[in-house]
Amino acid sequence: MKRTVLSAAAAAVLVLSACSADESTPAESPAATEVDPKSTSLDDVTVSGDAGSEPTVEFEAPLAVEETASTVVEEGDGEEVEEGMQVTAHMTLVSGTSGEVVESSYDSEQASGFPTDREQINQGLFDAVVGEKVGSRVLLALNGPAQSGAAPETLLYVIDIDGVDDIPEPLERAEGEERDLPEGFPAVTRGEDGAPSIEQPSGEAPTELETAYAIEGEGPEVEAGQNVTVHYTGWLWDDAAEPFDSSWERGEPFSVQNVGQGQVIAGWNEGLVGQKVGSQVVLVVPPDKGYGENGSPPSIPGGATLVFVVDILSAVG
Repeated sequence: MKRTVLSAAAAAVLVLSACSADESTPAESPAATEVDPKSTSLDDVTVSGDAGSEPTVEFEAPLAVEETASTVVEEGDGEEVEEGMQVTAHMTLVSGTSGEVVESSYDSEQASGFPTDREQINQGLFDAVVGEKVGSRVLLALNGPAQSGAAPETLLYVIDIDGVDDIPEPLERAEGEERDLPEGFPAVTRGEDGAPSIEQPSGEAPTELETAYAIEGEGPEVEAGQNVTVHYTGWLWDDAAEPFDSSWERGEPFSVQNVGQGQVIAGWNEGLVGQKVGSQVVLVVPPDKGYGENGSPPSIPGGATLVFVVDILSAVG
């Protein structure tokens, strides 16, 4: 079964994107601002129902917990979750303000996937699941907005740990069979370390997103909702003399969380899904799938068509 990260509402506080854990400190507790709480700790919360089925969460609302906290509601007897593993879990998100369920992965019948990696998930989620066993039900409280633009509140997550897998080490560079790029794509060359270069594109820039393999890998296809590790370099279609951005130059790969709905340009969300792990993919991104008419000053002018060469190193979730 396809495993996805929770949608933007439920994952907003739990899953980080293009930032370190230190940059994702939970918002200040609403208890310290304008909420007059009737419940103030996890001891005030009752979770009923068996792990593996949608829980019933009861407390006197509003609930405001000052600091991130978690507790084991039901202990499982499966394999222990360790740092660096990929966890599959059903999650139910409850608003501390209203006491209502905001979202539950049981509704979609698709468990969520996330790595136990402090660089990719909130420290509270990491602490809640690492050391617990498959089959366990864990209750986590932390503070933040349930969805983008909303006021911060205490959020309750009921986490039913469904399974764990070892995460394979990402590749260092694309590995697979060389492919001829379609007519109109700029030629790609590579340095000894695998870092790509392109020739200056010719002709009119495409008006639609175009993708092609420069190297076709042998790994599984990237699925929407996965966390994808890549190396990439980007150029302007109109002036490819120098890249405007490159993970190769920074010396470390880049992680796209929840690809398909990730906090990257639309050309990446659309262009990476369906590509094979191990591949080197050329993405030609028109302005409406990139940075639009405003661009991203100073390196990307408004209305720019972009060319990315992306090595897909891993996809988990």
